[in-house]
Amino acid sequence: MDETVTTLPLSHRNHLAYPVREPDAPDNVLTVRDGRLAARAVVPRAQWRFAREIDGRVVEDREHVYMASGFQAGKIYELVYRAANPAVVGLGLAAIRDVASYAKYHQSVFPARAGIAFGVSQTGRFLRHFLYQGFNTDERGRQAFDGMLIHAAGAGRGSFNHRFAQPSRDAHRYSAFFYPTDIFPFSSRTQRDLETGISDGLFARERPDHLPKVFYTNSGYEYWGRAASLESTTPDGRADVEPLPDERLYHLAGGQHFVGDFPPSPGARLGSSRAYRGNPLDYLVTLRALLARLVEWVADGVEPPPSAFPRIAAGTLVPIDRVKFPNIPDVTFPTVIHEAYRVDYGPGFGQGIITIEPPRLGKAFPTLVSQVDSAGNETAGLRTVELLAPLATYAPWNLRAGYPAATHELVDFLGTYIPFPRTEAERRATGDPRPSVESLYGTPERYLDVVRKAAASLAGRGLLLPEDIPRVVERARAHWDWLDREALPLPNG
Repeated sequence: MDETVTTLPLSHRNHLAYPVREPDAPDNVLTVRDGRLAARAVVPRAQWRFAREIDGRVVEDREHVYMASGFQAGKIYELVYRAANPAVVGLGLAAIRDVASYAKYHQSVFPARAGIAFGVSQTGRFLRHFLYQGFNTDERGRQAFDGMLIHAAGAGRGSFNHRFAQPSRDAHRYSAFFYPTDIFPFSSRTQRDLETGISDGLFARERPDHLPKVFYTNSGYEYWGRAASLESTTPDGRADVEPLPDERLYHLAGGQHFVGDFPPSPGARLGSSRAYRGNPLDYLVTLRALLARLVEWVADGVEPPPSAFPRIAAGTLVPIDRVKFPNIPDVTFPTVIHEAYRVDYGPGFGQGIITIEPPRLGKAFPTLVSQVDSAGNETAGLRTVELLAPLATYAPWNLRAGYPAATHELVDFLGTYIPFPRTEAERRATGDPRPSVESLYGTPERYLDVVRKAAASLAGRGLLLPEDIPRVVERARAHWDWLDREALPLPNG
């Protein structure tokens, strides 16, 4: 909770709720705790009920929970209740499969020679779940999709095919705890978890001849906030796991979950630091190019660019305490990262029935992140023009500074934008270890020359569409102009 309120919905993000079946049943239990892994304390039943406050009146409501004393800011509340009217959530998997088959194999109104699915975040996790449950073969034994671009899914799947599933439930360091999202297996290759003895893989239930060509793309945030490293490591986090021949893994270095606003608003500035909440690194141009490469691969057999992601063997995939982030004035580096756990939802979970709530937690899987350069920018993966000709540090994480509690925890989805000092004098005055814009480029003309060369190099490698080069150059020009005119110096000068 980030503010004290008397009423909370049973739904997530204002979606439809599963109503409580019997409001007065003794197995409806509300607990409160101070942290993600802190001990739960049961809230006495007399202090809360299924109701909501409307215009100062409290009315009974099976889809809300009410507490007169208020749900306190800084606390984590968890309600386990027996619900009613489960939706047949898994129909969505079959419907998506059948749409692709209809387009490919019938005289449809939208005929297609091949099918490509593009999923982002929740829909990306949906596609991972789709593959894990073997849905790429239709009811007549035919292949549905020929290619997939799965973006910003991290290593997760989701609540897409079990009783009382809530598809919006994701998983982050400080929200949506312990739903069946980041659960083994994580990689396409079948692996054995030595801790549990279980062997499984994302493609274990799919017909080998019906596997699509897949691009997995993740921003830096997915490594920090969605356990993305588990896609390409062993379960113990000690060794790299290579993608399958018809897979590519691409790390979009430095990005947050979605491209942030530029220029940043003054209200996004974090205290007296140079940092802003929200990271504007624009990797959408990279995604556009990758989608074109996937279409070429599926349609014409043209090999796409090789995988590019952080690796343990190369020293570019490391625990967070080994990240060499510079000591930027008034910027705090995180001490925590999102973790995926070995979880037990009960013996019926394989059939889509959860009987243990909250689940029993086992040992966490090691999660790792990309190493950074001396400016704090991620080194591995695909680096956009913003990182090849940098004017700032683009961190894929952001801390909860200014929130009522857990200020050391990560903000969901967001990164941090920290402009470089503009001049050498400013750099020395502030003690910033990063290079100044002046020392790197001197003039805007020299800067734009570096930008154009970087953009041309990316286009030559198939990682930037030629028609997007003017857009990239113009954005770089706007970035320089904003930094020169609008970026505020530190309060002390």
